Amino acid sequence: MTTPLGAIPASSITAARAWILARLQAVLTPDPASPSSELLVCDGGPGPYQPDDIVSLGDTHQTYAPESGVGSGGAGWLREDYQLHITVDVYRGGDNPDATFARARTLADLVVAVVRSDPSLGGAVDRARPATAAHSTGWDEAHSGRHVEIDLTVDCLKTI
Repeated sequence: MTTPLGAIPASSITAARAWILARLQAVLTPDPASPSSELLVCDGGPGPYQPDDIVSLGDTHQTYAPESGVGSGGAGWLREDYQLHITVDVYRGGDNPDATFARARTLADLVVAVVRSDPSLGGAVDRARPATAAHSTGWDEAHSGRHVEIDLTVDCLKTI
């Protein structure tokens, strides 16, 4: 028995990414403690416009596994697991590492809160959860300010 191609559900990645991006764009705001700083929330890396605060929805790493040992390969037969990578990148001129780190951490905490507010990502997945965060701190390349980057991953699961 085979399943017609039109009856095989598609991946949930596109819907999950769109939901997260829309929610982040709606929730994140410029830093009130740094009035000259601007915020960009984007899909993929930023283009030529690179303000002091950037939140970027990046790579997605996916695996598939059979969810059912029997069946025709149709709906509910396959499980997709994937990780969405989101980068928080904050720069502040001068030498104030505490404030730069605090702003980056605030943005990262808001990314986590968005995922926790609806672990189905608007119905796109069966379950999503914040998984990891890696923090990098230091001077920018020109040594004119502080730079903090936090790479977050969100684990997603969907039976399709």
